[in-house]
Amino acid sequence: MSEVRKGGSFPSGMSHDNSQPPRRMMIFVVTIFLIACLVALAFTWMTHHGEPDEKSPAATTEQKR
Repeated sequence: MSEVRKGGSFPSGMSHDNSQPPRRMMIFVVTIFLIACLVALAFTWMTHHGEPDEKSPAATTEQKR
């Protein structure tokens, strides 16, 4: 009456051959993380204007204060 599963003592019938999907998921998560970091870096680089120009009006008003 007891059902014997192929794959040994692994839970829910998982065998040693099924060890590949967690590695693929980890690679997927790391890839998504790296893409998100690159997007954040590009966004920061595009929106950051750097040091203000000395001839700009904003820089001269800051110096007067």
